Amino acid sequence: MMYYYYYLLLLGLAYWAVQRLIVSLEQRKFARKNGCQPCQRIPQRERLIGYGLYRQEVALAREGRSLQEAQNRFQLFGDTFSGVVMGQFFISTIDPENVKALLSSQFSDFDSGKKGLFGPFIGDSMLTTDGALWKHSRALVRPHLGKGQVEDLSKLEGHIQNLLTCLPKDGSTVDLQQLFFRLTFDNVVELLLNKQVSTLNCQPGSHLHKVVEAFENVGNLVNRRAALGPLLLFYRDTEMNATCKILHDFVDDIIEKAYLKRKTRKDRKPPNSFLDSILDSTDDLVKIRFEVLGLLLAGRDTAASVMSNLFFVLARRPDIWQKLQTEIEYLQERKPTYDDLRGLKYLRQVIDETMRLYPPVPGLFRAANRTTILPRGGGHDGRSPVLVPKGTVISCSTFSLQRREDVFGPDAQEFRPERWDSLNPHWEFLPFSAGPRVCMGQTYAYAEMMYILSRMLQEFQQVEKRSEEPWVEKWSIVLLNGSGTKVGLIPKTRAIE
Repeated sequence: MMYYYYYLLLLGLAYWAVQRLIVSLEQRKFARKNGCQPCQRIPQRERLIGYGLYRQEVALAREGRSLQEAQNRFQLFGDTFSGVVMGQFFISTIDPENVKALLSSQFSDFDSGKKGLFGPFIGDSMLTTDGALWKHSRALVRPHLGKGQVEDLSKLEGHIQNLLTCLPKDGSTVDLQQLFFRLTFDNVVELLLNKQVSTLNCQPGSHLHKVVEAFENVGNLVNRRAALGPLLLFYRDTEMNATCKILHDFVDDIIEKAYLKRKTRKDRKPPNSFLDSILDSTDDLVKIRFEVLGLLLAGRDTAASVMSNLFFVLARRPDIWQKLQTEIEYLQERKPTYDDLRGLKYLRQVIDETMRLYPPVPGLFRAANRTTILPRGGGHDGRSPVLVPKGTVISCSTFSLQRREDVFGPDAQEFRPERWDSLNPHWEFLPFSAGPRVCMGQTYAYAEMMYILSRMLQEFQQVEKRSEEPWVEKWSIVLLNGSGTKVGLIPKTRAIE
């Protein structure tokens, strides 16, 4: 009987070996046909499991050095290199032609691979799905993000007023980072759900405070799930499930009330929010929940990340602050309109420079859903195509991509907004991704960030550095400064009407 099991085991191993051989031969044939050459390989003691590299990556993340080390590797091994971590073969690249292939010209060859990380939180939504499901989600959401929402900044002003009440009037030190996250959360909730909340003023222990804490914890839990790699399949994430329940209940309550109100109303008024509009398109309230949470995540985190990092810089660059003050002088005491913002050229450049050096999403990841190629990176000169076997993970460090000296100049590591006078990058500057998955909310995001910055410039004559701590990366869905944004804001003597 024992020999029978040995026989089955050997038969299984033989079958596996034959299948691997067939796949290998097919890949070699595919590589020859497309002129593929291998790319550089990151030095590893063993490339079967890649456990040593995994331990190194965990240590780098803990120390806040992942992004800098990635940039060092690109300098050492070129724009494209490969490796293995926890049994997963990967290719890292900052070659613009490869980025174009990932996001546009070979879009259908790659999946986003986000469902495992974000699934418990935002389910089958536009941010997590691929193929037909993704097309359905995007088609459902796109018509309801109207131009009127972009140009109407009156709701945002109400939340700015709440922010101002939280800021010291005597110029004492304040950490703006969490305040910006609460500001953008409040704004996006009202924008999407037509629901006024003020997490800026909520009391600790209140239901709204618990919702905010849950939202802030999601990023840490997603990072933990990402660190598990293939082991995530066997991990029972009870903390993630409990956190998601708080957020699901919060959004579900608003959606269900709006649904009942809209369905029982006799006079069908035109929709005045994203939620009202999408309720006219589908009765699937769970689907709406996931799409709303996905948009809420993107809308909250991107703007808050940029503003936090920007004010860290401004506190150390009084020359830029003064130049911004000069640009907004023509507004006098008038709050800016959408048309005003479009004319603030230097303010836009300052925001672009912030997103270049501190991209909200510092890394893009895709998984090959078929055997394919990247157009460049192979051979000694890095100009030949590279074979990408099915299942390969492709990573692109936008943090490194957007610091390329051949694109942004020899001072690419420096914060210099004036460089945008002559810059027009495409696949080298990706704050909102690009191609079919480009962020549909980028126009509003720019307007929101420019409005927040212009109003802060109107209210405060000076921003001062109140910490000697250097900028340290903290990657929690979006890129943050691990030491916060501790500044002193010196108010102007007259109020803005």
